Amino acid sequence: MQVLIMHQVLFYGGDNMIRFLHTADWQVGMKARHVAPVAARVREARLETARRLMKLAREYRLDFIIIAGDVFEDNQVDNKLAHQVVEILSQAAPVPVYLLPGNHDPLTPDAVYERRVFREGLAPNIHLLRTNQPVTVLPGVVLLPAPNRAKNSPEDPTEKMAPVPGGVINIGVAHGSLRIEGRYQSDDFPIPPEAAERRGLDYLALGHWHSFFQYGDRTFYPGTPEPTGFEERDSGTAALVTIEGYGAPPRVEKIKTGTLGWETWRQEVHGDPRETVRALKLRLEGLASPGQTLLRLALYGRDTSGDQSWLKELRDWLEARLLYLDLDTTRLATQPLTPKLQNRARSQPFLRAAIADLAALARSLGQPLEDVENVADPGTSLDADLIDRILRAGIKPGDVREALGVLAEVVEEV
Repeated sequence: MQVLIMHQVLFYGGDNMIRFLHTADWQVGMKARHVAPVAARVREARLETARRLMKLAREYRLDFIIIAGDVFEDNQVDNKLAHQVVEILSQAAPVPVYLLPGNHDPLTPDAVYERRVFREGLAPNIHLLRTNQPVTVLPGVVLLPAPNRAKNSPEDPTEKMAPVPGGVINIGVAHGSLRIEGRYQSDDFPIPPEAAERRGLDYLALGHWHSFFQYGDRTFYPGTPEPTGFEERDSGTAALVTIEGYGAPPRVEKIKTGTLGWETWRQEVHGDPRETVRALKLRLEGLASPGQTLLRLALYGRDTSGDQSWLKELRDWLEARLLYLDLDTTRLATQPLTPKLQNRARSQPFLRAAIADLAALARSLGQPLEDVENVADPGTSLDADLIDRILRAGIKPGDVREALGVLAEVVEEV
């Protein structure tokens, strides 16, 4: 650690330099219903990552930590969880931690920050930014906070910041969306992209966007330290910020912080699926920690094998190694009719009618079953009202193909 400090003094300019950790959007207590079977693990990972951030700040002897909003998923989180977060923040000591209420945990009358755990007995290193008053964190270093007091607002939170003091390093802290076309909503605490420059800030520490993002030289989102879903890109990060002195441009290092990996893959199937299976297995084995990975896998193309047992085998293989698998086969065209099912259907009206019903459903979903129409009984069709009720129940094209596959398996066993 002594070598690290000497390196910092020589490289960053000595006593005028400050180094701090900028993080945001912890979303502690998120329900994670979209990955319900592993929701508890997803929630626990957020606490693990928070502990790791506090350890990093302590070991690097940073000057302070800024959490720019949304420590909690909402103001209704369990009180035990609030105590856990406070205990984790205390682990950064002696490094000070400054928390800003965001739009998920705003300073409302029912705010988690109004509970006893935040009102009484906080560790000396934990500081809640309740007002817009400037906060001197070090001699010559001032925070200008803009805590959120509602879940939504059309107002720019930086407009409520106190006037910028002269001759010191000024760091704005806010939670909202930069007013970039296509990336914000009018009631999403819109912030002018040039707010840092207009207000004379050395650094504007923002929260709300879950991906690491930089605008200009002085405005940064650190990203959520632990991803919350498959759609997020460039998340699982935090910002390590160095400012050499008043007016100096910040140097920002993006650091990877995530505990769990969230992967989204698309894999084309060409004819025989065995090559696809081999490619997927090879790719999975290249992951650093498959058991800590949630994977959304979409298979598309055409399977001409006539036997979908490979798909179940692949699913079982993947689920045995991954934390979570979301497998989408709705765009995978298969040979829906096995030879035996085709032969039986030609001589059995009941089978022909069942196939016709499934074909009608598939057409209604916009993905007709190929090679079915010549076998299905043209004289039968589902009632339009019945089809409508089935579709409202959430039936997908993949469900129709799976039903046809089950029908084929039953015929094969008879």
